[in-house]
Formats: sequence, structure tokens, C-alpha cells
Amino acid sequence: MSGMYNYKDVDKLHIRFLKSLLCVKKTSPNSAVYGEFGRVPLSIIFKLRSMKFWVKIIKHISSPLYIMYCDQGDNIRGSCWAKRIN
Repeated sequence: MSGMYNYKDVDKLHIRFLKSLLCVKKTSPNSAVYGEFGRVPLSIIFKLRSMKFWVKIIKHISSPLYIMYCDQGDNIRGSCWAKRIN
């Protein structure tokens, strides 16, 4: 579930911003900076939200999104992420 975005770049920018707010060195431990702000890397938040959304989709089999997913999985030949999920 790596998604469509490069989370490493987003996390690097986020931690640099937090370190600049605290006026600490670039070499300060990231975990200490996250702890000081009571935060986690943004990539974790993104992935958690993606998983929650996916669970919401598969719980409601009558939803349009679930029906579209099933149609895509049935109509695609070869190896596709939609076929590997089931």
C-alpha cells in the first residue's frame, strides 16, 4: 500500500519544518521532535486513512465504489492490484 505519492519526501519536509519550529539541529532525533509535538510521520496518517477508507468500501458491498472495484477486477487480464486484494 505504497500509494501514488512519495511519502518519504513529504515526511522529510514535515520533519524539517518541525525542527525549524523547535530551533534544533538537523541531526536531532526525529522521534524526539515528533514526541515534542505529539505527532507521527504524515505517511502513517496517510496510510491509516487509506486503510480505513478501503475497509469502509469493502464493508458496504452495495456501494457504487465496491461495485466498480468488482467490475474492474473482473474485466482486467493479467496481474492487477484489484485482483490481488481478494
